[in-house]
Amino acid sequence: MIRIFLVSLLAGASAFAQTTGAPAGQASTGAPGPQAAPPPIQQPAYNPDNVAPDAAVVVVHGVCPKNAAPANSDACKMVITKQQFMAMLGGMNVASQLSTPSAMRSFAESYSELLALASAGEKAGAENDPRFQELMRIARIRVLADTYRHSLEEKYSNPSQQEIEAYYKENVDKYEALKVERIIVPTANLNRTPATRAEYDVKIKQLAADIRERAARGEETQKLQDEAYKTLNLPASPRTDLGMKRHGGLPAAIEKDLFALRPGEVTKLESEPSGLNIYKLRSRDTIPVESVKGEIVRDLHKKNMEEAIKAVTGAVHSELNDQFFGPTGGRGGPILRTPQPSDKMFRKIVTPSTPLGAAAAPNTPAAGPGTAAIPTSTAAPASPKPASPK
Repeated sequence: MIRIFLVSLLAGASAFAQTTGAPAGQASTGAPGPQAAPPPIQQPAYNPDNVAPDAAVVVVHGVCPKNAAPANSDACKMVITKQQFMAMLGGMNVASQLSTPSAMRSFAESYSELLALASAGEKAGAENDPRFQELMRIARIRVLADTYRHSLEEKYSNPSQQEIEAYYKENVDKYEALKVERIIVPTANLNRTPATRAEYDVKIKQLAADIRERAARGEETQKLQDEAYKTLNLPASPRTDLGMKRHGGLPAAIEKDLFALRPGEVTKLESEPSGLNIYKLRSRDTIPVESVKGEIVRDLHKKNMEEAIKAVTGAVHSELNDQFFGPTGGRGGPILRTPQPSDKMFRKIVTPSTPLGAAAAPNTPAAGPGTAAIPTSTAAPASPKPASPK
């Protein structure tokens, strides 16, 4: 129900935010003449931090209990303190979306309107509508799941220093950084003709092999890069220094070759879209734990969350009726979106035949073909029209 409330509330807030009052026009008094400037309107100072937690921030007049019959609209009122209002925003997880005073004001005004509509719905008996009861059942499931997930998020968001150091030691390879240089021998040449293609390919492979051998003997990589480009009559060559590279910074196959090298060694010729490439390992360093602490906290949070969720859901499985849901392999939709009256399936699941204010009859007979049974204690009456024979 909180999500239903949130959607309605934000929609109302948007409508309020887009509505601005037009300034009142001044009545004509005949011939124009000098007029005194109106006195400035004193605006209250905006400083939410100075408002006490128990101070009223919203007072809603006219929302009365179901059985109350007030003589005037001010006989009933609801007072919401700052602490209560902020707790509501926190529970709905919308505080970050209300970053401006106008958004906060629109939210509060929309909430007042919703309270009025909810009060009217309660008096009209909307709580007895099967649609309301089904939405409340689904909303409760969703809110319970979200609340539990949020508790896990809080639990695993701040691991101890011991957990961080233990994870670092277990995964120290992830925090190695390699200083790498690369020589590119381009294989593409727009000036070659089909007749000379084979000859050119042989020349490129021989050039790359010679460059690699010289790099392995210790010649400077930038000098070899410049020489390769000059031999191929290509413009200015790129820099060879790639800086420090960590796991995932290079293609997996090349990274595997580099981590198998010792400083000063070179890889085999690596065929890449840019050409035949030679990588040289200059040094290998391990990043200190304090430098990757933030990364470890994120990794631990993700790991612990996945394990906790799997521990709860791993033993749960479902069997679906293929005749009803269709074949498997299609793209999935929302995990558990709150059904809306506009949904095609909504009218089949809950038939709004019970008038507002009337309780559903007990022991409702099973619905006929084409109508799904309601998985709650309250069901819509079956249609009196007999099903057509098949």
